[in-house]
Amino acid sequence: MTGDDGVLAVHVTRYPVPAEDLHDHLLPDTLNLHTLVTAPVPFRVLQRQLANVSNLKYRHELERGNSAQDHRAMNGATVVVGRTYDGDPPPLVLDAMMRRYCLADTIGVRIDEQTFLVAMRTRHLLGSAHPDEDVAGFTVVMRGDKGAPVALFPSALYGWSRWWLSEVRKVRECLVASLELPQPPAQLDFVEAWQSHRIHIETYERTAWPALPPIPRIDWGDDGL
Repeated sequence: MTGDDGVLAVHVTRYPVPAEDLHDHLLPDTLNLHTLVTAPVPFRVLQRQLANVSNLKYRHELERGNSAQDHRAMNGATVVVGRTYDGDPPPLVLDAMMRRYCLADTIGVRIDEQTFLVAMRTRHLLGSAHPDEDVAGFTVVMRGDKGAPVALFPSALYGWSRWWLSEVRKVRECLVASLELPQPPAQLDFVEAWQSHRIHIETYERTAWPALPPIPRIDWGDDGL
């Protein structure tokens, strides 16, 4: 939907997914939905958080919960959002997440209360990418007004990409390669629960994420059998 000022409005509705059966949960087929997952706490941070936890049962629950969150992000998410810790540069955190969560289409790293650094793999949008292939895409910085649900900004960008592909397919009457996605608009209106927030999209940059090199294997010969 485009407003009077020509800015595209992306409407988002949240539906909680049961944490225990992510892969068995069927999303309503009447809506254009995707799964968004929050990235787990890094291991070093989790260890610090657990340092003063004396209750072993509670400690194990926290460890299992963090591991389960990582599993969901790796296997069941279209969009993954995270944040930085210990002063890590957001671009490095984003790059690490893009490599780890290689099946997600869109990944965002929170910079501050109003800003996200977001990457989108354009090849993934048609399911053409493979974890062992170089993946093309782009990165942007998304800024919103104070009080906007910034954790959903990557979903707004993903929603724009789906809308663009759908509109172009109507004109061409054929499939459109996701690599044809243009630069996102400079502004989007993000609407949730009838509340509209203006998002500014900046610092667009085409990029690619090379596949990780194979892990060296030691040939033990017959003695290792």
